[in-house]
Amino acid sequence: MVDYSCWSIQRVWWNDKLIFTTLKLKKKIELKKEILYLLLLSIVTVYFAYSTHTPNKTYMVSGILGTLLILTWFIRAFVLYSGRKISKYSEVIQRISIKDRFFIYFVLPILFYGSLLLYLYFNTSFTMDMVLVLVSIILLLILFLNVKSSFRKIYSVEQQTRAIFDFICIAAFYLLSSVIIRLAIPMWSSLLILFVVSLLLFWSDIKIHRHENIQSLLITTLSALFVCATSGIFFNSNIFIIPAISTLSFYLILSLWNIRFAGKLKLVDYLLPFIYSVLALILILKV
Repeated sequence: MVDYSCWSIQRVWWNDKLIFTTLKLKKKIELKKEILYLLLLSIVTVYFAYSTHTPNKTYMVSGILGTLLILTWFIRAFVLYSGRKISKYSEVIQRISIKDRFFIYFVLPILFYGSLLLYLYFNTSFTMDMVLVLVSIILLLILFLNVKSSFRKIYSVEQQTRAIFDFICIAAFYLLSSVIIRLAIPMWSSLLILFVVSLLLFWSDIKIHRHENIQSLLITTLSALFVCATSGIFFNSNIFIIPAISTLSFYLILSLWNIRFAGKLKLVDYLLPFIYSVLALILILKV
């Protein structure tokens, strides 16, 4: 008598293996698409950096192309991955609200890339430009992969995606504050621009955690004022110390917020960012 149970088990095993292999192949193809986007973005951004160091005036075109590449990726990802069936028995698609995610999925990445372009424009070292482009492309690759993964969660942003957005915010603030200092405009004008930039980036973190209310707006405003006050104290320092210290104060506020959003109440959890900030401040002032 033939034992059909063994054949059934083997067929299920082969089906599972086929599904796993298909999913693995699909992930590799998707990763290649992300790498292709970022390769094109790298070429465009490197050309932008190169053209700003030469009499070539086409840097504006390359900057616009880089921005369009980022927008194209996010629009494509949103169209393809932002919806899911409400159940396996229904064809009705539940889609993420573009209104809820518009700022963090479209505005914030463009703000980060724009800050990179501004820094590359004012920076005089091409070697430093290449290092910044490499770091930024790595950040964008991680962001792309995490955003695509986060689309699976309809009602919230995935925890890992929140973390990479924090890095994006800190990097964008550093680049923008460096540009503001290099413009050599009056102190109060610089601090006003820093206030607006920090307010905008702080509010983006509020939107990621979906805590938009009057109380959050007040705390955001006070936090932005704290960053401006810290920057003002060291405003007579050199162009490297001012953005470093202002970014450090920005990091401190963002870290405290994330601890609070995580629901941690122990004092030791809140002390660690202060300790890290003091140590970093000592290192900055010694340089």
